[in-house]
Amino acid sequence: MKKFLSVFCTMMLIFSLVACSSSDEEGNTNSIAQTNDSNQLVIGLTNDITSLDPAQNYTISNFQVVNSICDSILLFDHEGSLQPNLAKSWECKDDVTYVYTFRDDVKFSDGSNLTMDDVIFSMERIMDPATAAETNWAYASVESVEQTGDWEITVHLTEADALWQYIPATSGGQIISKEYCEKAGTSFGNADGGVMGTGAYKYVSWTTGSEVVLEKNEYYWGGAEDIPFTTVKYNVIEDASSMAMAITSNQCNFAISPSLESMSIYEGSDSVYINKEESVSNTMISFNCQSAPFDDVNVRRAVSCAIDSVSIRTSLWGDYATDSTSLPFGKKGYLLDTDLWTTLSDTIESYSYDIERAKEYLAQSGYADGFSCTLTTLNSSTYNSIAQAIQYSLKELNIDLTIKQVTTSEYYAYAYGSMMTDGIRDYDMMINRWTPDYMDPAGFLLPQYITSNAGEGGSNYAAYSNTEVDELALKQSQSVDNAERSNLMIEAYKIIADEAPYKMICYPDTIAVMNTKYYYEISPIWIYNFHVKDITLK
Repeated sequence: MKKFLSVFCTMMLIFSLVACSSSDEEGNTNSIAQTNDSNQLVIGLTNDITSLDPAQNYTISNFQVVNSICDSILLFDHEGSLQPNLAKSWECKDDVTYVYTFRDDVKFSDGSNLTMDDVIFSMERIMDPATAAETNWAYASVESVEQTGDWEITVHLTEADALWQYIPATSGGQIISKEYCEKAGTSFGNADGGVMGTGAYKYVSWTTGSEVVLEKNEYYWGGAEDIPFTTVKYNVIEDASSMAMAITSNQCNFAISPSLESMSIYEGSDSVYINKEESVSNTMISFNCQSAPFDDVNVRRAVSCAIDSVSIRTSLWGDYATDSTSLPFGKKGYLLDTDLWTTLSDTIESYSYDIERAKEYLAQSGYADGFSCTLTTLNSSTYNSIAQAIQYSLKELNIDLTIKQVTTSEYYAYAYGSMMTDGIRDYDMMINRWTPDYMDPAGFLLPQYITSNAGEGGSNYAAYSNTEVDELALKQSQSVDNAERSNLMIEAYKIIADEAPYKMICYPDTIAVMNTKYYYEISPIWIYNFHVKDITLK
């Protein structure tokens, strides 16, 4: 079974938490002046972009810039369903054959026509290991891409892959100009070479560590006359307090994923509009199922029951998160069948806070008298508060918990299995977050629970392994029948819930803050459907 690795999830986590915990008072606001120009929009980025290349469009900042330059083949709507975009229609001919019919009126920002050569070049470039694309994993099941009509391409898979249907709507499906890319050579995607796409905006400049500037694409196929702003400036403001000051003073007009610690500032400002939406993300505790004491299922159950996730959510997130079950996603992830998944959520074992039940489970384990263990966490104020709350709660079970704060690079190494001893992940418990690439329950099941992702480079943070879960995950991935897939995954999630490899803390909201003269409705899947053209003036 192939590995699924979502670099975005780690990078989004790191960027958002570093922004939350920053105490640097030198946030970059030097290039920002108060803006009252209705033809210009200023967006605050918590971190600089890493590239303009869609093949590397996999961080919270890159999404906000590249999505508006390079269109994708398909589009996720607000609720995560697939919609036409560059491709006006598509069809799953059989389990391994997908046909896409493209619009014939699309132009790049230099006025040249989009061709099927551009589409195939863009897709094959991501498939090519030499590109080192961060979305290369998305093409693991693709055998070939070929032109089968004047405006048609056909994708052939090596095996049935239920999740391929979503890839054309992600950054893995963003299209670039073949001619421009080849001409730019090794400078493509950097500040000098830039990028050329068919989106509503075109690249102008990138001053590393400071700002990115885009301008309206006069050749935009979706209607250049409807593009709301002539110029878009992205200002890098790493410090959370500086970002809040910039937004409330109208130095910046808009920002996504503001820090939790700053929300009271935004709430207290009459000049700020806050838009939030339940997400498909989670914050969770991962138990290392490979090693003692968490290889004992009753230890995992006991610790799960001892963690008061509702109190943690209330004190840290307030109204900006939803209480969790043992499922790794909330109701926004019930896309395949709302009724089926709602029923599961209402009935599944969640090991909610119950200290007496926790003691009973511990008594049934091999550690009835308690034990010592370590909780590894990124050094951020939010995660440190979670860790301290858990440390306090576990004292009731005679569990001596040591909190181990690590750097960003160390955190990344631990989470993706680069820190191992004799092939075993080198931590007891860990605080993690996961955001899938699509609003489908398999976006959690495959990366987080299958055995093949427990090893080095894998995203199975709990190192969880169950052959029945592996088999169910494989069966659902080989089906294009969503009803069948839901039933198979529900069986898997019931087994997982019983064995408690993770303790879900909450489902954090997606949040956008903006000056009150603007309006934007953020989506649970905003990472792929955020486009500046959708921000409007009231």
